Amino acid sequence: MELVDELYSGVFSVGGAAIQSSLEVSNQGLIATLLVVPAAFALLLEPLLFLLADRWPRRWFVAGGLAVMAAASMACAFAPSAVLLAVFASVSALAGSCGVEVAQATLVDLYPDDRERAMARWTLAGAIGDLAAPLVLVVLAVIGLGWRAGFAVMAAVLLALAVTLARAPFPAPAGGRGDDDEPGLWASFTSAVRERRLMGWLLATTLCELLDELLVVLAAVHLREHLGAGVVARSIVIGALVFGGVAGVAMIGGLVARFRPARLCAASAAVCAVSFVAWLAAPWIWLSAILFALVGATSALLYPLTMAQSYAALPGRSGAVHAASRVLAPLSLGLPLVVAWIADHAGTYVALATIAVAPVTIAVLAISVAPAPRAVTIER
Repeated sequence: MELVDELYSGVFSVGGAAIQSSLEVSNQGLIATLLVVPAAFALLLEPLLFLLADRWPRRWFVAGGLAVMAAASMACAFAPSAVLLAVFASVSALAGSCGVEVAQATLVDLYPDDRERAMARWTLAGAIGDLAAPLVLVVLAVIGLGWRAGFAVMAAVLLALAVTLARAPFPAPAGGRGDDDEPGLWASFTSAVRERRLMGWLLATTLCELLDELLVVLAAVHLREHLGAGVVARSIVIGALVFGGVAGVAMIGGLVARFRPARLCAASAAVCAVSFVAWLAAPWIWLSAILFALVGATSALLYPLTMAQSYAALPGRSGAVHAASRVLAPLSLGLPLVVAWIADHAGTYVALATIAVAPVTIAVLAISVAPAPRAVTIER
């Protein structure tokens, strides 16, 4: 599930430079089209969908979301303008939230005593999808096709996955459907938001977004503008980021057995910040690829560790965890716009330097926010 989702996201992020040239938009317009507008649209309905997912069968949330994503991906393939691309991407974002995030919540609910490893497996699958995305675009470029063909290919893949998961077994919902002793949707939402430990870890998780698609989009533009990298060279450097992420996530199982997740998160964030600054200063493509691999290895640890702690802060209510995360949506939406504005007015170099603040802040939060009780790890 996560592998396909990240493969699909790669069409937006890795193809960002080509989309920018094809549709003739600024850096700020590119970020708004691919990230900010879709996220703002999805925000309107996401909390309700997540809260309902705690009460109703999740099969149709997941399979239905994938089917809508497939239709939206095909529409993106034919989008003639940035405005229409933003519309289709917005529909896809809402469907993706409904399908992909509910699938993640379902997985973690199945492994309540082993959340870090469950999230590591999820993230590893996503990293493999990230690694495959540049390769797919390179293959399409070699045969004379571009980012539009990438969307068409992903439409077929998403539809096939939707059909497969519609037939798969799903666990029963954790909550009931209107029981007298069950709190209402609003009460469930507000009680989650009042959990300080949950909101602290969700803030750290939100900051991880700056090290994901936004970083890839701006890195692709930066590599083209400052190092003169073509499509193949850009894909190699971005692929190094993902390859490093795969290696980093693969080590989580052993690391959480030796170190407390909060301490591991703080250390990873600190090393990520240092390696990120070194990558930004790299003058050659080969050195850029090596350092970006180190950035990937350390940044890839942050999301599974912070998200696992978020789930642990509200056990048994994974849908409510995702609903509460939308309180931080203004930050999630505003930061990419701020970084994009910096890119347009001061250049991508300064904008990327601003992103380095994210791992520094995550390190501080990991040290200061109370960790959840350590889960018992289970060999599987």
